[in-house]
Parts: sequence; structure tokens; C-alpha cells
Amino acid sequence: MIKPIVYFLLFFGVLFIFLYRPAGIVLLGIGFLVILIFVSSRDVEILERWTSLIGEAQGQGDKLMLATEELVAATKAPSVEMIEEAVGPSLSKTTFGETRKFLIVINKIGLKFRSYKIFVNANDYGNSLFVSWYLTYKPDWWQSVMLLMPGAKQVLNLAEINLFDQQDLTAYVTNVHYCFLAAVDKLLLELHQDPTKLDRRSRGFLGIS
Repeated sequence: MIKPIVYFLLFFGVLFIFLYRPAGIVLLGIGFLVILIFVSSRDVEILERWTSLIGEAQGQGDKLMLATEELVAATKAPSVEMIEEAVGPSLSKTTFGETRKFLIVINKIGLKFRSYKIFVNANDYGNSLFVSWYLTYKPDWWQSVMLLMPGAKQVLNLAEINLFDQQDLTAYVTNVHYCFLAAVDKLLLELHQDPTKLDRRSRGFLGIS
């Protein structure tokens, strides 16, 4: 629905620039405002997730996150960047409201994959520790704008991922999953708990175990 509105406003905005400039400027302004609202309000899609609750592990979150970051770095996965950032419930920066700290693992191997990010978190829950990661999809703002243009998806090669892309995406997610699990296993052993009781399978279209 958004595309026809944008096309209408931009087309008649350009047309009226030559016929009656003030109307053209107003239509173009409204068109760019609609694009801005569309880009800023686009929600993050959660494609895959893994969660668990570790008993008697309160206060161990920072240690677990650091161990995970070191393990991912040690794998020398190509074009992977990691940052720690406090984000809101929409998994984006926010000035107001509650935030939580996440380790964000970004795959920068190509334009197509930069829209996929893994958010890793360890958050106290009573005297336990809730551990989780989420594979998300959200195009960058410029990709969202370009995808409103006819044929841009094919020109930018942002169409649905092919077999090789799926292999690379699966490897990227699996690597982070295994590193996080290794860090969790180590913590469980330190707490004299049994890691074999951990449900290791992720939930989503990949189903990593």
C-alpha cells in the first residue's frame, strides 16, 4: 500500500514543479515525509531465537557475554563485527524507556547480509540468569528507501537468498549459537550444573541444534 502512495506523490510532485511550483514542492515534501515515516516505523523481524534459564546464576551476565565475544572472535569468522549496545524492546537505540545491554553480532560479508543481525543477551531474572539470542532482519534505511523503487530489489540483488546465501547465513548463525552454548556450558559446569540437560535447538526456520 505504501508504494502506490509514494509513486503518486513523487510523480505529481515532479509534474507540478513545472506546472505550479508551490504545489509540486508540497507534494514532494509529503512524499519524502511518507518515506521517512515508513523507514523509521519498520519493525525488526525475529527469524530465529534460542533461550534458556540458568538457575542460581544471578550476576553472571557480563562474564557470559565476554566469554561469548571471545569465543566468536577466536573462530575468525569472515567479515563479522561485534558491538555491545543498550537497546529498547524494538532492538534499536532509544532515548526514552527501558533498555537492556546486548552483544550485537553483525555479518558484513555483503549488502544482503548486513540486514541480518544477531542480538545476544544475558539478563538477571530473580536469582537466575535468562540467556538468549535473536536473529533479526531489518533493512538499512537506504535499503528500505531503495526497495520502494520499481525493480530496485533485482538491481541491488536483494531478492530472496539463494542456496549459497542460505549456507553462509546458516554458518554465521550456527557459529554464534555454538559459541554462546560453549560459554553457557562453561558457566553451568562452574555452577556444578549438568549442561547435557540444556535444550540446544533454536526456534525458527533454521532449527539449529
